[in-house]
Amino acid sequence: MSVKVEHLTSQSEELWTVRFGVRRVQFRSERCAKDFATKLKERIEAPHSYPRRASTGTGWPIT
Repeated sequence: MSVKVEHLTSQSEELWTVRFGVRRVQFRSERCAKDFATKLKERIEAPHSYPRRASTGTGWPIT
């Protein structure tokens, strides 16, 4: 998934947006936006394991 930090120009204030997928989160400082984007990338790229269930209810275990 792509994570991008963008600067938004506004007449009243400076805003920064972090885009990931179709979602956007706005910040009032570049530092906060970049920190969020960095942590988000770390979490997305971290190894994940699927939860294991003992049974599907049919008597066949999922491994």
